[in-house]
Amino acid sequence: MKYFFKFLIVNFIGLLFIEILFKIISFNVFDFELFRIIIFTLVFTGFLTLVFTFFKPLVCKILSCISLFLFGLYTLLQLSFKNFMGNYMSLSMLGAGETDRISKEVPTFIASIKLEYYLCFLPLIILIILFIWKKKWFIYEKNSWLKRLFIFISIIVLHIISLLTLNITPDNQLKLNKELYKSPTLIEVGLKEFGSVRFFIRDLVYFINANETDTIIEIEEEENDEIEEVTDYTRHIDDTKWIELMNNENDKIIKNLHEYYMSQSITDKNEYTGLFKDKNLILIMVEALDMAAIDKNLTPTLYKLTQEGWYFNNYYAPKYSCTTGESEFIALTSIIPSNTTCTPHTYVDNNYSSSIFNLFNDAGYTSTSYHGWNDNYYPRTKLHKNMGSTFYNSDTLGFSTNGGWTSDLKLMEKIYPMFSQNDKFFSFVITVSMHFSYDFDDATTRKNWDKVKNLDTGVSMKRYLAKAIEFDLSLEYLLDSLEKDGKLEDTVIAIFGDHHPYNLDFDYLNDFSNVDRYEDLNEDLMPFIIYNSEMKPQTISKTASTFDILPTLANLFDLNYDPRYYMGKDLFSDEETVVIFPTGSWVTDKAIYFAGKNDYKLKDSTLGEDYIKKINKIVSNKFTASDNTLKKDYFKYSILN
Repeated sequence: MKYFFKFLIVNFIGLLFIEILFKIISFNVFDFELFRIIIFTLVFTGFLTLVFTFFKPLVCKILSCISLFLFGLYTLLQLSFKNFMGNYMSLSMLGAGETDRISKEVPTFIASIKLEYYLCFLPLIILIILFIWKKKWFIYEKNSWLKRLFIFISIIVLHIISLLTLNITPDNQLKLNKELYKSPTLIEVGLKEFGSVRFFIRDLVYFINANETDTIIEIEEEENDEIEEVTDYTRHIDDTKWIELMNNENDKIIKNLHEYYMSQSITDKNEYTGLFKDKNLILIMVEALDMAAIDKNLTPTLYKLTQEGWYFNNYYAPKYSCTTGESEFIALTSIIPSNTTCTPHTYVDNNYSSSIFNLFNDAGYTSTSYHGWNDNYYPRTKLHKNMGSTFYNSDTLGFSTNGGWTSDLKLMEKIYPMFSQNDKFFSFVITVSMHFSYDFDDATTRKNWDKVKNLDTGVSMKRYLAKAIEFDLSLEYLLDSLEKDGKLEDTVIAIFGDHHPYNLDFDYLNDFSNVDRYEDLNEDLMPFIIYNSEMKPQTISKTASTFDILPTLANLFDLNYDPRYYMGKDLFSDEETVVIFPTGSWVTDKAIYFAGKNDYKLKDSTLGEDYIKKINKIVSNKFTASDNTLKKDYFKYSILN
């Protein structure tokens, strides 16, 4: 059996090196999870080695090298994806439509790979050298079937032991390890608990069975002896039809979703309810809009809106797997996107009767949406139609995409005459001028270069700011046009960013920010602005996120909506808001939870672990409810249809 054990040793050490390297770079190596990962690695390499040793020495060596290369490459890609996009990746992201989207960023992605990540290939290099210089050490020895059976049984026993370790879950972790092992939807936590190789295996199994939805939300009835006070602000919703629908439902997941949504609180109305009733709304998602882009001299119109409107200075834009497309999805639906796939692609055909477009449509508005690029990244034409909007992209607007990102100013000049002619309009605008890369000049940076060339910062930051100027010019044109047409007082403009500027040295952003962007989860702090020419300026510090945009606007415009359908909250209500990150981390006004470290920071010293466990349960249920909602196409079965 020496032949088997020699190959087992080299394969095990090589793979364990990759696992430890990944853990050192990404997490704390000194924890119980390392023990579990060691057993997982031993089981996996034992199984591979047993299979490999059925072949002659040369083939066995080649297979060993291939396995180390593939898992070294996979780990390198995970580290690089995290560094580039802010999240780890899942195999499900390689589904239909998403490969083309990802392939367009390959050159920029490769250029961003850090040198230390290439250490993932060090075991392969050492193994090749060992095979060349120690040929006699790997003398072929044919094992009997009895020995192979003994090895196989030993691997099975070790595998059972490794699975038993899943019964141990760190305190306060969002999901139990047994649940996470079955459905590794919290990718960062899964990688931390299981290691890159075992996570890959579980991710592959989950990918194959991606449509299965057998997770039931445990709904706890809250004991409340107090009689709820009915006031003028109480929001009355009749659940008679909903209860009847639920009672007649046979699908256990759909029925459970009915129960879950019905159990959520009905947010009361407040003094801000209907403040903008019957006014027009222009909701703008700005590509890579960061607080660093707000400058009194460079972007005076954007700055003006922060000073004369409502500026939310504690607003987060969590980055899900397809960033821009899913920030957009969150704002339009207030549903948590899938962590393991690109939601706008995978669930493009779903029913979205609860979308913000449909809420405005029901109130007599004309809903339209616009983007200065084509549908190659996301199938917006189809998706927005299913959400209740008519979508116009670069093809239907007549823009050429051959010369680089479309000018936001040209986009606004093109679309304003289209939507402003409607009596009551809700227009959703997706900009693109500020898109990376910031490593070379394009038409926009050349156009605005004179305004940034003398700034005391790096060239890439100057390019970013030059692009921000172009967006600011589009805002200036919009405000001037609304005022000229007498529509400014009757129009509300809401602005949010999809994510911070990728492929830009974060030190530059930190230098231009008024908070430490490296602290806590501040990387994803973004601007959110609501402006109307008649409003009283405010700076609002309540914790907020993209999830809260829909319910907040629905309340401000006094739309007919049920707050229970949404993962976010009306920011002007008394209810607690929770910023939910794809890792399982979260932020509230009272605490911050770091899922990757399974650690937390209390802002309110009177609170303790009970509060963390309470919010973790809420967040875990929201993940499950959103995942089941998407997989089951829940709103096709709701009373909204």
